[in-house]
Amino acid sequence: MSELLSFILDQEDFRKARLPSLYSDFAPLQTVNPDGYTANITAWKSVLSKATYRGLIPSTTSSTDRLILPITPSLLPSLSTKEYGAPTGLGCAVNDGVATEELIPLKNFLSKEGSIYYKPWVDPWKVLSWGLRQAGLGGTGTTVSTKLVNGEMVVIKNVEQVSQKVIGAIARGTRDIDRVMTLETLEHELGRILGEKEGLKLSEKDFKVLVKHLTRDLGEAGLQGKTIKFKASESALTPITESDITMAQLKHLILTQNLKIDVLSSKISALTSKAKKAAEERNKITALSALKSKKLTEQHLQSVTDSLSSLENVLVKIEQAADNIGLIDTLEQGSKVLAKLNKETGGIERVDKIMDELQEQMDETDEMTKIMAEPGQIKLAELEEDVQDEFEALFKEEAEKQKKADEEAKREKEEEEAKLLAAKLAGLTVADTPPVIREGEVADKGKTAEAAATREIADMKEADKRRDEQSEALPA
Repeated sequence: MSELLSFILDQEDFRKARLPSLYSDFAPLQTVNPDGYTANITAWKSVLSKATYRGLIPSTTSSTDRLILPITPSLLPSLSTKEYGAPTGLGCAVNDGVATEELIPLKNFLSKEGSIYYKPWVDPWKVLSWGLRQAGLGGTGTTVSTKLVNGEMVVIKNVEQVSQKVIGAIARGTRDIDRVMTLETLEHELGRILGEKEGLKLSEKDFKVLVKHLTRDLGEAGLQGKTIKFKASESALTPITESDITMAQLKHLILTQNLKIDVLSSKISALTSKAKKAAEERNKITALSALKSKKLTEQHLQSVTDSLSSLENVLVKIEQAADNIGLIDTLEQGSKVLAKLNKETGGIERVDKIMDELQEQMDETDEMTKIMAEPGQIKLAELEEDVQDEFEALFKEEAEKQKKADEEAKREKEEEEAKLLAAKLAGLTVADTPPVIREGEVADKGKTAEAAATREIADMKEADKRRDEQSEALPA
């Protein structure tokens, strides 16, 4: 089984249950089963596009095209299976792709002047054909050519896919110098952009198709001679100038010098190994010859390295000069804008006048605010005075109440003490069983009790006096 057939049979659209229909002559399905017909031609166009991009389609040339489908006599045999043979309906899919311009003959694509995306608003012939079919006077459209015509077909889907990768890679460059280059430089850069290490490399014809699509169909780049210039993101495409051409040529020279350095460095390594091996084998002539060649190559490498340094220095200076031009243009535009705005403001005198008037109005506003606030301040002072008087009156009233309460408590206490004293005195003169004593003893005991009572009354008066003094010491 060929690699192409193996790839096709691995696709979901080409599962085993679908193969009988896909490999049959399905042209009649256009009338009896339009959905089935559409599914078959869509599956074939899709798988041919993918197989072309992978470089699996057999070609009569040594190069492998990724954007061009080569339809040759070897195509059908490479798609044949033991069970179903060759896909007899493949011509329907290819012819449908040509009709819908998903596939465009290579010569037509390269010679076309306008964009492939330009479509007239009205195609009179299509309108007439549609009207005749509706009236039953035109063809029914059931006759579909199944013939597979040999030729080279540009696969538009693949071209668009590669173009978007290139545009995305170039758009990442922020400098003008990143967007201008020679065609040779672009062709070399495609290896990095598309990933040649993964086996994806465009042929010479592919590259021509890609450049034509970028410049004519998409308008993303301009071409002058061998210099191509991409437009900046969200900006219009600018014409290619002499400076652009010079920078593109310098970039190409730098690229070639770098490639030379890689080649010379590899050659020096190989000559060094050769000299060592010859020395080990005692082959003096070969060793000396290798060392001499190595020395000459090193001198050549030094010369190329010096040239590269000079070229890079010139390119940097050109880039700096270009940046300075852009900077000066920006500063000039900024100066014009500032001058216009300053003119609209009326100059310094008008600004000073406005600021003076503004300060005057602000001062007047402050004065008015101060005047309006004075009545409120007077009323507030009166209010605070009234509150203070009322507070003092309340405090005095509470003090008088407290004083009266203290006097009442004192009076009640004195009465209680007097009653207690009277009870004590009564206890000294009255007894349950009067003792028999002499007259002199009675007189002495009476005097002793009277003296004790007198002292107790004096102590009580002294305590009352101290409490009165403490009460008078309290604030009014």
